Amino acid sequence: MIRRRSTINSMSCTTSSLLGLSGIGLLFALLQLQIAPSQAHVHPVLTYKNASTQLGQLVTSSTLVWESYDPKDAKQMQSAVEGGKYITEDEHYPIYVCRVTIDGVRTSGHTEKVQQKHVCVAALYKHSINEHFDVLMNRGHLGKIAWKHWTKFNAGIPVGAIQIGDDSYIGRHRAVHHANAEGGETHRGADYNLGRLEPLGLGKIKVAESEGEKYYDEGEVLVETEPFSYELRDIKLDRLRTTLRENMTELASGILENRGETYDTMEKVMSYSFDYLQYWGSHEGVAKGLPTKIYEKNGAAPAEINWALKRGEKRHENKAVYSKLWPGTAINVTLRGNYVTLEAPYTAKLSAFYYDSESVSRKISAEVRKSYLKDVKMEFSPVYWIENGTVVPTTTTTSTTSTTTHATTTSTNEPTPIHEPPLVRVEHVGVKHSGPDSLEKTLNDSTATNEISSNEAPENMSSKDAALAGFGIGGGNNKAPATIAATGLAGVVGSSITLILMLSNL
Repeated sequence: MIRRRSTINSMSCTTSSLLGLSGIGLLFALLQLQIAPSQAHVHPVLTYKNASTQLGQLVTSSTLVWESYDPKDAKQMQSAVEGGKYITEDEHYPIYVCRVTIDGVRTSGHTEKVQQKHVCVAALYKHSINEHFDVLMNRGHLGKIAWKHWTKFNAGIPVGAIQIGDDSYIGRHRAVHHANAEGGETHRGADYNLGRLEPLGLGKIKVAESEGEKYYDEGEVLVETEPFSYELRDIKLDRLRTTLRENMTELASGILENRGETYDTMEKVMSYSFDYLQYWGSHEGVAKGLPTKIYEKNGAAPAEINWALKRGEKRHENKAVYSKLWPGTAINVTLRGNYVTLEAPYTAKLSAFYYDSESVSRKISAEVRKSYLKDVKMEFSPVYWIENGTVVPTTTTTSTTSTTTHATTTSTNEPTPIHEPPLVRVEHVGVKHSGPDSLEKTLNDSTATNEISSNEAPENMSSKDAALAGFGIGGGNNKAPATIAATGLAGVVGSSITLILMLSNL
């Protein structure tokens, strides 16, 4: 009774404090407390590269990361790297590559489900089931990874092998199958046991098996193949979120003057330069700095950049300016251009090319930024005398008055004009680099939004590779976490509204 009475008292205090909040504020507070997502910690992945069997080094992967497991994030495993399948009479779901630290040593294992949550099964001298672990993620689904057969007679570490910790790499061994009553083989549980390759000596693969750790002279090692280049095609801007900032800029100025003795055509070549900049953004799983060709719809030739790096170049242009002038006169000429910065979200198809296999393509979304020059125009002053800088008159005023008896003609004292206003023309000389950008020309053909599904498998990826890369999550028991998350959200909102109604009636 005492315990119950204290509980009621604490509830009363809580209720009175909650009454000070509005219904909307209370609902918002409850939602924040109960369903606010936490940010998973991300760690880099190192892969083994070697130029020969004697020389090797570790390189940071641009496509893979270790990410701490978040049981509240129902979509996290959509990018996880698959290590096999878990098969029983009642369950069939993918298992993923995970990493834990046991006795200060990092080792890898595989995930299994316990009440719709994942745990990491690993071993280092002893069988271990861990609730806190890292998952290997293939962000953007553009990393090309595969399980490569390995034996102790292989020379060294496979190129592209993914490191777990100090001098150990992700490995696996097929689980032992037992004979059933009909004489065939049967297996219940994970079809592969995941562990690590230790290259000491001839090397061994160590995996978690039968409540402990076992060594094998052969198995498979997880390797990543990095592309040597990219291509970006089928670019579509989000025209609703495209911004154009324009700035009229003075490019060059000069003087056309006639110091001769005859009426003649004067010519002057005016040179100027401007910065042409382009940046095509970045994307998860796309290696920074890799050579990339950009195929724009109206581009004469593909632009060549290094992915995720700003590309800038100084462009030069020449204009020839002509005008007919009388002796002793001159005219000032100024060239101005519209310097434009275009920023827009876009979608496109990115293709990754590999030396030893076919390319992999998928849709991505990013943001592009370009700065360029267009609408180069000429401004010129009135014609003036070189000697004193006064403007040369170009008009006269003459009036005539007539009556029946006599006529009077009057004239102004303004100087007689020497010529009509000169005609000034400009011609481009050499290669032209200014003008509307090819992206600007495609705005009318662009989409109203650039939203795409990040869970689509690459176009030309096999179903086996797609599963390894983290696709094929939907189906069967795998939808349970998302369903539970949605049901939980509805429950939180429903209970919060009910609580508000109860409090309002007090």
